[in-house]
Amino acid sequence: MVRVYTMENCPYCNELKGLLEKEGIEFEDVDINLDENKEEVDKVFKVTKVDSVPIAKVGNQLIAPDVSFTSIEEAFDIIKSLLNN
Repeated sequence: MVRVYTMENCPYCNELKGLLEKEGIEFEDVDINLDENKEEVDKVFKVTKVDSVPIAKVGNQLIAPDVSFTSIEEAFDIIKSLLNN
């Protein structure tokens, strides 16, 4: 399962979600600004040492901007690769 940590009106988040939807890849969208997600989001930010989105979690693997990828296309390719392993 893919979890994508996003925020409303983030063009990069929307681009990644659009690519996942187009490919038929199921994912759970986790809005980082919702109080109910705060504890989980804080943990993700602490582990990745990144406080920007989108961040994706595939299994136990976290991929974060400027650490794992530099473009949304690269993030998408990494997600697909992780799902195929």
